[in-house]
Amino acid sequence: MEKEKFHKLLDKYIAGEASHDEEQRLLNFYGSFKSSSEIESIPEMEDLKDKIFGNILDKITPEEDYSHSFNFYYLKSLSIAAMILLTITTGIYFYSNRIIQEEEQFVEINVKNDILPGNNKAILTLANGSKISLDDAEYGLLASEGNTVITKTENGEIVYEKNAIEKNKGISNHALTNTIQTPKGGKYQVRLPDGSKVWLNSASTLSYPTAFTGTERKVKLKGEAYFEVASNKKIPFRVESDGQIVEVLGTHFNINSYDDEDFTKTTLLEGSVRVILNSKSDVLGKTRMLKPGEQSLTNLSQSGIRIENADTEKAVAWKNGYFKFKNTPIQQIMREVERWYDVELVYEGTMPTDEFTGFISNDVNISGVLKILEQSGGVKFSVKGKKIKVKMIH
Repeated sequence: MEKEKFHKLLDKYIAGEASHDEEQRLLNFYGSFKSSSEIESIPEMEDLKDKIFGNILDKITPEEDYSHSFNFYYLKSLSIAAMILLTITTGIYFYSNRIIQEEEQFVEINVKNDILPGNNKAILTLANGSKISLDDAEYGLLASEGNTVITKTENGEIVYEKNAIEKNKGISNHALTNTIQTPKGGKYQVRLPDGSKVWLNSASTLSYPTAFTGTERKVKLKGEAYFEVASNKKIPFRVESDGQIVEVLGTHFNINSYDDEDFTKTTLLEGSVRVILNSKSDVLGKTRMLKPGEQSLTNLSQSGIRIENADTEKAVAWKNGYFKFKNTPIQQIMREVERWYDVELVYEGTMPTDEFTGFISNDVNISGVLKILEQSGGVKFSVKGKKIKVKMIH
């Protein structure tokens, strides 16, 4: 992007006149640094940053000064536009320093063999065991299961609906089990037979019936998913994950239940949910109710359910297209990076203990993410194929 065009886009954004496409161009600019010759040097970069931040001061409060933060501000009430702008200014900051520091700091990150971010891909396993690669499947009808038809929409969603044509032809509508599984570097969205929507994160598995019958709507989750449950006061919706069952009538919540995380975290955004320890023993605190803005933590090695205030934006950042960190250890950040970019992590020497705060779009190549983490200080990365070596800087 030429300097003059860059300035015009920034001016339009600051004036509130930028279109969605123009905002997207600015965001894409953030992740497109392939060589230092792609854009002219912009000496007034700091003035531009000050101007941008001054435009959204009413939406943000300064973070505390953490030794290894991104020098970001934390949005009290996140809007997409503000998040995009904050990400862009971080990209500008990175670029303005990259010209000076590229040779000594970034030589080990091979941009020519960059690793792309994840996208919509998953495997759907039908009741008869047959598998459908959803990223390869064409839009339209995928299969019929009992009295239910399964279709793929143009926006990458799998939809389960009752077959209106066949419903009076004596076809049994008994529940058959389907499973959708995302690999590392994949995600997918499913609309269940009751209209509930599920966003499935990378390296996750969701099992569910093709038709909800009886006195409950029950699904099983391994990994992470965000749920928008269709309201039905007579038939509760239950999600079984590692060591727990979450019971709802109709609400929005996120469950993070990866095997490599210390806790299963259930974060409530709207409505109310009941978290039940899936344990045969009668322990104290086996059942707890969550209110919006709260998060439960459970694991198989502890008794009871821990409740704490949640950062709901952070919990669903993956669904909304970015990483959000707030005083987050580098190991936890890199677990998210590992799943989304389908890479293998190798730690060299002493395990880094740094904590980071900030936003990074997850729609950029991995080099963009690693360079920003390096720029914040404390860690150094090198890339070989699909392996990422993480080393602490003393």
